[in-house]
Amino acid sequence: MLALKELMRRRLQFSLIALVITLIAYLILMINGLGVGLNQLAGSALWKLGGNAIAYAEEAELSIIRSELGIEALSALKNQPAIDHVAALGYLAVNIGGEAKGTDLRSAALLSLNLDEQTNIEMPKIIAGRMLQSGSPEILASTEFLKDSGLSIGDEVLIQIRLGEWPFTIVGEVEAGMFFFQPTIFTDQLIWQELKYGERVETTPIASVVLLSAENFEKLEIEGVDIVSKKEAFANIEGVAGQQSTVAALRVFGYLIGALVVGAFFYVLTLQKEAQLGVLKAIGASSTYLFFQVMTQTIVISLIGIAVSVPLAWGTAEGLSKLPTRVPVAFEVETFVTTSIVLVVMGIIGSLLSGSRIARVDPIIALGQQQ
Repeated sequence: MLALKELMRRRLQFSLIALVITLIAYLILMINGLGVGLNQLAGSALWKLGGNAIAYAEEAELSIIRSELGIEALSALKNQPAIDHVAALGYLAVNIGGEAKGTDLRSAALLSLNLDEQTNIEMPKIIAGRMLQSGSPEILASTEFLKDSGLSIGDEVLIQIRLGEWPFTIVGEVEAGMFFFQPTIFTDQLIWQELKYGERVETTPIASVVLLSAENFEKLEIEGVDIVSKKEAFANIEGVAGQQSTVAALRVFGYLIGALVVGAFFYVLTLQKEAQLGVLKAIGASSTYLFFQVMTQTIVISLIGIAVSVPLAWGTAEGLSKLPTRVPVAFEVETFVTTSIVLVVMGIIGSLLSGSRIARVDPIIALGQQQ
């Protein structure tokens, strides 16, 4: 094929173009990885918990910080025939540090579990240690918390809340993720109530939100309660909307710049070989055929750039994950696939500029330039 022969004969020129496309693809992949990483920091714990919907107190306006649900609201949810399963979940931001090891205090998202009630809502998976005991000052710590703090199962920790310190023991490690940009820890619901509200009374809230498993939950109307999907709940985590808008804007600019750069490179190449294109037209080559050659070159160069940038971006993320300070860059298979497809498409769009120039090449004028 003519396009591939030209690539081989002008290796240096096309290698430089491939290098630039590789750098652009790498930049866009890192931006997308930053978006995935920030989303994981914001609420990966939310996706790891079971259920397909979340109930908030109506006046909280979908803010888990302000939401408080009592026993009446929980009973109303349980009595709904359309709801299969429910699980109360409390949230509290705390400062926590190791007592024996003198670990510096760090912020954590304390979530509550109701150990006295059986539920089919999926809860954090214990990967080491044991489950909490009801009413005991114990916590399950996420893998992220243990990694960041240097603590381990069996360590004594102090939780600071309401100008006081509460001693706890880490009894297990869970695969729980992050919430509100903090590593998660879990304790019994009764302990959570004491930490957040002090002495428990009849009117003490028992949860911040309630996880639900239900079909057509959008049609449910329960007084004092708002029910939304987990996706909408995630979008309403404070800071997530602004974060996603920023990353999306950077991603769009990256794609546009990539298309413009590819288009500019191949347009310049088209201008440089305008005379040769005229000769090919004079001997019968159509504009469509010539444009197909340019598009083939664009796709090949784009694929080379992607093939180099994908492992480079993955290796960068792996390296950053080993740093003592957390860098929020992470990748999913979908990230690589989507980014690769969009980059190839944007490259093809960029090559359309060359196509318009090829269509205007006049064989007679081009042959005159050869003389």
